[in-house]
Formats: sequence, C-alpha cells, structure tokens
Amino acid sequence: MFFSPEWEDIYAAGAHQSVWPWSELISLVMRHARPHQSEKPAKVLEIGCGVGANIPLVQWFGGEFHGVDNSASALERIRQRYEDQVRLAKADFCEEIPFAGPFDIIIDRASLTHNHTAGIRRSLDMLEARLAPGGVYVGTHWFSTDCDDFSRGEPTEDRYVRKGYTSGDFAGVGLIHFSDQARLEQLFSRFTLEVMDHVISETKIPHPQRLGWWNIVARKKEDNRV
Repeated sequence: MFFSPEWEDIYAAGAHQSVWPWSELISLVMRHARPHQSEKPAKVLEIGCGVGANIPLVQWFGGEFHGVDNSASALERIRQRYEDQVRLAKADFCEEIPFAGPFDIIIDRASLTHNHTAGIRRSLDMLEARLAPGGVYVGTHWFSTDCDDFSRGEPTEDRYVRKGYTSGDFAGVGLIHFSDQARLEQLFSRFTLEVMDHVISETKIPHPQRLGWWNIVARKKEDNRV
C-alpha cells in the first residue's frame, strides 16, 4: 500500500476542505490542454481529488469529471455536493486506477508528490496508459528540493522522501517526495515534457520560510498507444 492513511484522518476531521480550483492548475489546463476549444467534451481524470476543488473548472469547460481518492470521507463530501454529476472511485492511485480512459486531461494537484518513488513510478505508468494520444498530464505543487523542509523531517530509504513532520505545512500528512529537475525528467521520461515551472516563495513575516515547488505539463507521445 502506498496511500498515507493520515489523509483519511485529515479529511474526516474537516481539514483540507478547499472547494475552489487552484489558479496555477487553471492556467496550465486552459493554456496547454485547451478543453474549451474541443469539438467534444473533454474526459478528465483527477488523482487525489480530495473534496473536489477542481470540479468547478471541469464543469465550466463542459468536461466529464472522473475522480480517484482513497479517502472515503473526501469522496462522500463530493457526492453530497455533486451527486451523479461526476464519477468517483475509492482507490490508492499508486496501486490501481479503476477508470480505463482514454482521458484527454489528467489533473494532479500535490497528490503524487506525497508518495515513495516506487509508487510514483507505478502511478505514472498507469496514467500514461490511460491518456489518449496527445493527451496531457497537468501536475502542480510537486515539492522541490529547494524547500527548507527538504532538510527537515525524518529521512527514509528513499533520499528524495521525508516523513514525520511535527510542525509547519507538512505536519501530519505522511510522506513528502521532493524533486529536482533531473528527478522529474527521469520520472516523466515516457512523456514529452512541455512545461517545468520552478516556483520559489519566500516568507519573511511572521516566520522566515522558503518554499519551492514544480508545476508540470507532460504530454503523451503520439506514438504511444492507449
């Protein structure tokens, strides 16, 4: 099992209840996938969909939303709000993805980055297989090795992964995978990388802190069959 069980506790306690799309993800989807220009509704898969923050975006451009998360509490929140307007599956997306596709767009907002490398690789293989030729994976907030927190937390056997944070943004959320450019290029070697934005945010007040993350657009190669 790759899924960090802490996430069910977090959602069940009423935390991480974002219900509005993330601005960086909106920009990347609209600029690179262009679903509003499609002749037919775009089929969209979100892994780690949480309580459905990105569903309003998919509904705005008329897409068909499919969401996978391993938190029963999070998925129940979506069902209460959207009922049969979306398709949902409870699963560890590093072990299985119940939807076959093919999908035009795959969304991942800070979900794969909460896993060991083995789980990330397995999931990316499954996602690539479920993308239509030319379809795009849009991932935001892949944590960077330039984060202050990369040198904190407890080390694991995977040098890119930390755990055991007791304070700060990563407290209580299980595994954190931090990436550098070479690492991401290796992980996405089966895709064509179109965007790798490295974002640095430095807070001065109330507590000095340096955060860093990657935003990614990776397209399925046309000669890779579904």
